[in-house]
Amino acid sequence: MPKIKERKIQILKLIVEEYLKTGEIMGSKNLLKKYDLQVSSATIRNDMLSLEKMGLIFQPYNSAGRLPTNRGLRVFVDYLMEAMPAVFIEAEQEFEKKLDQNRIDDILYGLVARLTKITDEITFACIPTLGTSYYLGLSSYIERHHGVLGEEMYQVIKCLENKHQFIDFLQSLDISPRVSAFIGEENIIPELETSTMIVKKIELSGFVGYLGILGSTKMDYAFNISALRQVL
Repeated sequence: MPKIKERKIQILKLIVEEYLKTGEIMGSKNLLKKYDLQVSSATIRNDMLSLEKMGLIFQPYNSAGRLPTNRGLRVFVDYLMEAMPAVFIEAEQEFEKKLDQNRIDDILYGLVARLTKITDEITFACIPTLGTSYYLGLSSYIERHHGVLGEEMYQVIKCLENKHQFIDFLQSLDISPRVSAFIGEENIIPELETSTMIVKKIELSGFVGYLGILGSTKMDYAFNISALRQVL
């Protein structure tokens, strides 16, 4: 990878991480003040202009600062998918390879409960052919975002409670057995166009299903991706 490309990726990564942590707009001077990038402010401004032309960052108003676009978040998540080591979650014993069908419900619920405990996000699991579906973490999510999300929170609840529509939606997506992420309008149903869904395909006793996390576009992507990779 050429050095110039590495630097632009690094700058995008820093802008996204600052946005996720603080919501702050980042300019070239702030980046140089907080991070040892070993280049001039003019160089950073040129790289930011290039990232803006690529549709990865934008100026919310007339200032030198930038915020990531959903496309920028997409690139950031793709980078995490390829580069992020699985170092966040403690190792546990593997589930038994052969599971009795009458244990699938308990296992799905256990997966969702554990994933919610780890991430403190809304999590879900389902087996479409069995019509089995669970989700947890909604009350905690509402408590954390009370008074902020408003209509968005209602739409998320509406989507989760329509179990058959949600399962059909999952089956229509190209979901990887590793991890896939759908940010903002990448979710094709209107109820989730302001949310991020991180999901992977799972298999229990020969039944194919899905396990995932649903939350704000400002979620902790690095931690949640690692959690979902390792929970099963």
